[in-house]
Amino acid sequence: MAGDNRSKSTIGLILGGIIAVAAALFILTGGELGGVKEVTKDADLAPVAPGKK
Repeated sequence: MAGDNRSKSTIGLILGGIIAVAAALFILTGGELGGVKEVTKDADLAPVAPGKK
């Protein structure tokens, strides 16, 4: 039984480390996961509300 608990904790540590690294990469890339948002035309921009007159 003791060996079974040790293997479960080792797997948990490995999976937790992988998830932590993936989360850190996601946060550091600004949520793009390595992709770059490029604005090539006006349609790529968010809509803007008209100003008050």
